Amino acid sequence: MPLNRLQIHQRVYEYCLILIAVSLPLSIFTSSMFQLLLLLNWLVELRFREKWRLVRANRGLQLFLLIFALHALGLLWSTDLNYALSDIKIKLPLISFPVIIVTSKALNPKQLRRILLFFSLGVLSASIASVMKLAGWIQGGAEGYRDLSLFISHIRFSLMIVLVLLISVYYLFLYKGSLPWAEKALYAVLLIWFPIFLLLLRSLTGIALTGLLAFFLLLRALFEIRDPVIRFMVLVPISILPLFSLLYLNHSIEKFYTLDELVIGELATQTQEGNPYKHLEGNREVENGHYTWIYVCDKELEREWNRLSDIGYHENATNGRSVKVTLIRFLTSKNLRKDAAGVQALSSEEISAIEKGVANHIYMKRFRLYPRIYEVIWEIDRYKLGYTPSSKSVVQRYLYLQAGWSIARDHLLVGVGNGDVAQEFRDYYNSVDSPLEEKWRLRAHNQYLTFLISFGIPGLLLFLVALLAPLFLAGRKRSFMALGFLILFMLSMLTEDTLETATGAGFAAFFYCLFVFGPDFPWLRSKSFNSPIPSDPDA
Repeated sequence: MPLNRLQIHQRVYEYCLILIAVSLPLSIFTSSMFQLLLLLNWLVELRFREKWRLVRANRGLQLFLLIFALHALGLLWSTDLNYALSDIKIKLPLISFPVIIVTSKALNPKQLRRILLFFSLGVLSASIASVMKLAGWIQGGAEGYRDLSLFISHIRFSLMIVLVLLISVYYLFLYKGSLPWAEKALYAVLLIWFPIFLLLLRSLTGIALTGLLAFFLLLRALFEIRDPVIRFMVLVPISILPLFSLLYLNHSIEKFYTLDELVIGELATQTQEGNPYKHLEGNREVENGHYTWIYVCDKELEREWNRLSDIGYHENATNGRSVKVTLIRFLTSKNLRKDAAGVQALSSEEISAIEKGVANHIYMKRFRLYPRIYEVIWEIDRYKLGYTPSSKSVVQRYLYLQAGWSIARDHLLVGVGNGDVAQEFRDYYNSVDSPLEEKWRLRAHNQYLTFLISFGIPGLLLFLVALLAPLFLAGRKRSFMALGFLILFMLSMLTEDTLETATGAGFAAFFYCLFVFGPDFPWLRSKSFNSPIPSDPDA
């Protein structure tokens, strides 16, 4: 039987959602293109009177739309209208997705399951492409962990990975319907693969979000459990997670600052070949607890390095860093002296790593978390020693927060307007003669602080109400996916301006609306709640 006009629009609607889900981790262009197609289909479908009725009847939707309305209102006290309009354009998903999803024919659980499946496959495809680049099968190679996210920001990519982990947990352990064995196998593989990939990506954000999300969801699970034995079994990992994390972090810091004993005047003055060493005893830079700028013989380093490598000693590695400094740091990290004997002790794999700009042998261990934590501690230590914070992500974020709070506290009533945020940051950096280079003078990297700067305390409070209230008004406070995604989204905004990019705004609005205004994802409830779950939720 041929489809009627309304059925065609409904079919296009579902396919557009699937294509957007697949595109989010793979292509900003196609994601935007399918969002536009979704909007066109919605407009051509007509039924505007019925759609208006649905908007008026949905209090949760009305509250969520206040987030976009707040940005439109911010135009009134923004002086840079070009920037404000660009910001409005980025925020369009915050109005298009909720209105379209609420006023279109309601998705059933089977349709939403299909959308989430294709999204998971898209994220998996992006991770496979990353591994192919790391292996050298894709031209260009990966010079750093950020390069492993080929299509979008590695921060946004890590958020999507954590969401796929959340989806996998739901369909493997909480879903009460029948799931094809192929989907079960896929989600089981994803649940194993993505934690490994997060280590490969060295995404502290992704790893931390996974841990925090697990902590909050396990804490929430306590309220669903009536059996005291099972409750205790859940309470144990809840207690261990934060304790283990703090102990591991403390161990990493202590390990970094466990230094060699340096006795001035007792250092050897000559290499095995009889050439003089240079010792900068006052320089406190270290690698793995060993002082970097002692036992340095440039003459032997240059001769031996140029013999082994096609990249000159005084040239730059492929990542743009000085080969000389990288070599000295690498040798120090292995507790080798910086002379001919030290260079000769390097393996061909280590020579290749230095040519790529790898400055410490522990960075070659791809499946360990400690190298990334070490890098963060090293960045902070180097900043404390007086070096530039530019290109040092963690120190930069501290300076961004410092700048953001300084701006916000002078405009707590109504903010500066969303159009003037960038200019306010430029003015601040210039006024304090910031040590950051021009290209690193960025915004707050904290969405809550950005809202405070843009709209003041009233605007920040309105944003929080507009974000949280729909969860309760839509009856989703007991929904595993709605609650899980909201926690993930809100945690991400502590370290990122999640809504300030097209990918971030699209990702957040798309899944927030699917989970809050779409089908429910019930938690695994105890029988004592007297709230039986249908045997087939897709029915």
